[in-house]
Amino acid sequence: MKNIFTLALLAHSIATYSQSDFSWITGRWVGPGFGGSFEEVWSEPDANGDLMGMFRYSDTAGVVQFYEFWILNETGMKLRHFNPDFTAWEEKSDYVDFEMIEATENKITLKGLTYELISENELEIHLKMKHGEAVTTEVFKLKRY
Repeated sequence: MKNIFTLALLAHSIATYSQSDFSWITGRWVGPGFGGSFEEVWSEPDANGDLMGMFRYSDTAGVVQFYEFWILNETGMKLRHFNPDFTAWEEKSDYVDFEMIEATENKITLKGLTYELISENELEIHLKMKHGEAVTTEVFKLKRY
């Protein structure tokens, strides 16, 4: 009987651990970036724990330059870019895939992209960008509104 209880407890622990809780990132986040301003909106997790998100980047005049739409889950983030007229950057079945590396209670580390909750209303994003052979890391500091 003790072995059955131990196995049940272990199975519950694995199931609980494997479904990451990303709810800390939900809400509307705003901040500067690329010489303009960023806005990210994250949904509440669905029944599977998946989140969807939207992004828009505006230049200094407040004119939208591009949008993004994504889904985040345990496997990572799948993202598509759109022009201001909502034409996609990627081909119809393509998307940018940020593979999950690790998720903790206040940090999501994806391949090339990291989200970290600095305080209840401060989010820091690290985005690796490739320019030819050089790779740089852009850091964005957003506030929750």
